[in-house]
Amino acid sequence: MRRGLKIPGIYVSLALGALAAIALLLPIGCGDKVALPSDLPAPCYSCGNVDTAYVQVNPTWTAADGITFNKPYDVCIGYDRFVYICDTRNNRVVKFAEDGTFIESDSVINPVAITQDRGLDLLVVAGDFFTTKPDTIFAGTDSMRIGLDSTTYGNAVYRKRHFGNAGFQVVWRADSPYYARYFPQLNRDVWYEAEFWGIAASTETNKEYFLADFGVGRILRFNSSDKPVPPELVSEGAAYGKTRYPCDIFLYTIAGQNYLAFAQGDGNFGVQIVSPINGIPLFTAGEEGLPPLVRTSARGFKQVVADEQSNFYVLLQAIDTDLGAHHMLYKYDRTGEKLLEFGTEGSGERQFRGPRGLAYSNGILYIADTDNNRIVRYQLATDIQQ
Repeated sequence: MRRGLKIPGIYVSLALGALAAIALLLPIGCGDKVALPSDLPAPCYSCGNVDTAYVQVNPTWTAADGITFNKPYDVCIGYDRFVYICDTRNNRVVKFAEDGTFIESDSVINPVAITQDRGLDLLVVAGDFFTTKPDTIFAGTDSMRIGLDSTTYGNAVYRKRHFGNAGFQVVWRADSPYYARYFPQLNRDVWYEAEFWGIAASTETNKEYFLADFGVGRILRFNSSDKPVPPELVSEGAAYGKTRYPCDIFLYTIAGQNYLAFAQGDGNFGVQIVSPINGIPLFTAGEEGLPPLVRTSARGFKQVVADEQSNFYVLLQAIDTDLGAHHMLYKYDRTGEKLLEFGTEGSGERQFRGPRGLAYSNGILYIADTDNNRIVRYQLATDIQQ
């Protein structure tokens, strides 16, 4: 589920005319620290970076069923061991075997994020724009508001059930206009269109899932009936335990404990780990244990996954007036020690353009290199058979 960053969803009525720019604005005990696993391998700092050496797997994936990828926004590895790709501008979800063999494709309008639940249902966030939108004018500008057009986000959830022959069906669609927030400086409400950029299914069999509500700034929980469960799991704010412009969410289990990681586009708290039950933060910077809080001042789209040893991967596409363009992959161990970073802008072996999707399976990282219209894979060097 996986980019020059733009916040397309803040709008105000035409009645006010041109406006000034708005300032940029499973089971775990409730609130208790979880027992940290004691059976994971110890971090290695003197191994010569052997455990962090990745090489690109060739060939790259650039097409499926005879059609070249057009802005692939997300990639995920399902519980069924197939690889699923949101081929966004081709309005389809593509299914591959892990060796790159094309299996099938399904039509979905503008898919931007994908996940699979334990019942093998596929869930997709997609830009289903059948709803009527009010006459609006864009009224917010800042350094993040570049690179994506106003249709590149999701406002609906599609489900493809594992049993039966039906394709993807809409199971929930956000209202339009979606959300209003009062701004004193404007003396009026500002209306938001729905902007969901991430989805993650529960690691349990309860059919729950979670959405990253980028535009409003919150993580929402949905029940097995595809209905949002109030209140939001994580609410808006630039602070620990809060989120601002969440780009991605990732649910995983280590040593029997469930964790929800989310990455956000703004603020120093670039990645956080919370309980999927109550949204309470579980770890702080420098604490011994599972993946740490990752601090970053870079404004930009981020993706996050963890592996079976609780190493933590962050894909960053940041466009910042001070930093310039960054297209970087980072790897941390569970204590927060940075083990790896690589990536520059381009189309070479360790280069990306607008990467949006990130997945991990069996020592291989999958990256949706969106603006290069390809899926690239990097394999842990020690796993390669000589």
